[in-house]
Amino acid sequence: MKLKTVGKRIPRLDGPEKVTGRLQYGADLTLPGLVHAAVLRSPHAHARIVRVNPDKASQMPGVLAVVTGRDFSRSDGEGVPVLARERVRYVGEGVAAVAAETYQQAVDAAGAIEVTYRPLPAVLDVRESIEAKATRIHDDSEDRHYPNIAGVANIKRGDSKAGFAEADEVFEETFETPWVHQGFIETHVSLAEVNPGNGRTTIWTSTQAQFNQRSDIAQILGLPMNKLRVIGLPVGGAFGGKIALCVEPIVAELARRAGRPVKLVVSRQEDFVASRPCGAAVMQLKAGVKKDGTLVALQARLYFDTGAYPGAQHYNGAALVQGPYRWPHLDVKSWSVYTNKAPAGPRRSLAAPHVHFAMESLLDTISHALGRDPVQLRAKNAVKEGDHITGSLGMPFTIAEKTIRTAARKAGWSHRTRGPIQGTSKSRGVGIAAGHWTTWAGGSAATVQINEDGTVSVVTGAINLTGTNTSFGQITAEVLGIPMSTVTVHQGDTDTSPRNDGSWNSRVTFGTGEAVRRAAEDAKRQLAEALAEELKARPEDIEVADGKVRVNKSRAKPLSLAEAASRAAEYRGAVVGRAALSDLWPPAVPICAQVAEVEVDRETGRVEVRRLVTALDAGRAINPMSVEGQIEGAASQGLGYALTEEYIYDKAGHLLNDGFMDFRMLTSLDHPKFESTLIEEAKDSGPYGAKGVGEPPLIPTAAAVANAIYDAVGVRVMRLPITPERIIRELSRA
Repeated sequence: MKLKTVGKRIPRLDGPEKVTGRLQYGADLTLPGLVHAAVLRSPHAHARIVRVNPDKASQMPGVLAVVTGRDFSRSDGEGVPVLARERVRYVGEGVAAVAAETYQQAVDAAGAIEVTYRPLPAVLDVRESIEAKATRIHDDSEDRHYPNIAGVANIKRGDSKAGFAEADEVFEETFETPWVHQGFIETHVSLAEVNPGNGRTTIWTSTQAQFNQRSDIAQILGLPMNKLRVIGLPVGGAFGGKIALCVEPIVAELARRAGRPVKLVVSRQEDFVASRPCGAAVMQLKAGVKKDGTLVALQARLYFDTGAYPGAQHYNGAALVQGPYRWPHLDVKSWSVYTNKAPAGPRRSLAAPHVHFAMESLLDTISHALGRDPVQLRAKNAVKEGDHITGSLGMPFTIAEKTIRTAARKAGWSHRTRGPIQGTSKSRGVGIAAGHWTTWAGGSAATVQINEDGTVSVVTGAINLTGTNTSFGQITAEVLGIPMSTVTVHQGDTDTSPRNDGSWNSRVTFGTGEAVRRAAEDAKRQLAEALAEELKARPEDIEVADGKVRVNKSRAKPLSLAEAASRAAEYRGAVVGRAALSDLWPPAVPICAQVAEVEVDRETGRVEVRRLVTALDAGRAINPMSVEGQIEGAASQGLGYALTEEYIYDKAGHLLNDGFMDFRMLTSLDHPKFESTLIEEAKDSGPYGAKGVGEPPLIPTAAAVANAIYDAVGVRVMRLPITPERIIRELSRA
């Protein structure tokens, strides 16, 4: 299929506004009569709330309203209370909130609220949390064998006992990953206003999922959805950290009580301690293999730190731990474990970087122990069409081996340079890792209106996080055969656009993009039907292409799209194509493989990543420039995850590095040379064969770096981040 707009490197439509600073984010917004809010947060990791007395705060200058946990009887859809009621379960959990004329007045008043706590023992580690004697963080546990289990997932395939008996070699290792922040620059921010005439609440917020938030807020506040409007604002970074609610119900209730619009900008420290950072994990893997490198049996026991409230890490971890490989015999048990830390959330791909770090590190150990090339072992065992992948899902088609071999070839694997660097204390190493993800389309809808002048307006409810509006414009232009310059794409809100499940899980271009394509096709069909009588042709014989409307095989002068749209509007009113879908089958299973080249100083343990080569199974790159940007952004996060990023808590559960000054994220000076290759087979059910690309490039990065470090210095660090101290410690033991 020859495409004219899809597949082209087109700059982002919102680029000029962003780089010139004209785009307004939540912190920039104001409303007439706006007042400000602040939240009082718990100093304890675990404590009973004996008494909350807001009387003093209520009398302070400028204070207009105070709310506590008693004012919110309902929790969100995941069971997280808006403000703590009977118990606080982590340092930073909200206890009360204040609205006042100025931000400083709100902060002062929040600090004056009197709270009496009865401290309880805090549980800060998953190993401690599953011990029978551990303090219960919640009264109920989802596993009768352990006291603090939020969720359990089991996956079995074949007969693992027989599989291990069949294996020639068995390898067992335990791996750990840390708590990390998503690293977005813009903190959470929300504004709310209540119309005094009809009681309707409008919330402006930095979110990835405005419709999901409307559902949760309506439930919490007891409002019908037609009395609540949520407007998703431009987002200054999210990476999974702005899917769940944060302070939206608080500002809504304060606005109702104060009779004024209320704004709350969360501080950097608050965002680190009380939003949805990415949780830690402890992963125990046991693998049985043949001497020729054939994988036979896998046993996995996965413990995900979900923090104080439930999460879904156990589901994703269990489904993804096998990696993009065939395991005839599989026995996986996975738990989300409560601890007295903030509720955990995703960072680009929920649980995937954790389990792929463990799996890919173990495969590397197996390769070296058997004397097998790491690329050949992975390629030999890569899933093919029909093989089980992501739990019970069958692999839609064969692509994993090609992706792995492409990354190796592009990196020059067969003639790679390794070992000590002459005249220095450094050694060079090269490592490979692969990963997979599953993208479900979810609920997606779009409208495409052909205006009377031939221009086109596209509306979706998807939050434009990564330039997806540009991709929607390309898809529309391709269907209608018109220039991109004549297409405008609008991000609507919960009042002005059709429902959308949100911008997460790499689903937007895959799912909403397909809805846009179908809506554009529907608009084209409507246009043909409206003109059929005038053109004396059947609708199916009318062609819309290259900005013209003509009858196939006719010598009559074609109509311009503007002429056709104007006449169609006269005949039938507006030409508005519509499409909605709940899912696409099969879901997309993108594969990503990466090769990292590092230099490690054996005296200091310092690691420098010199090169990172990525091969990504993109299906069809609607906009290659955008896809390459996603690869580099994701890989950047993966490098930080591998080498520097880690939440550090004290024994009382206080986060010690609660800001960018001490939470060591990589800068541009730390980045290697990025090289990306897109594999485009266009077989998927997304628009023109596209699949999700935002999350896969993060998944194998930490493992590729870890394997390269082992290749350089011969020691393996089982715990992320791989800091100089940990490398030196392992070298001293070697």
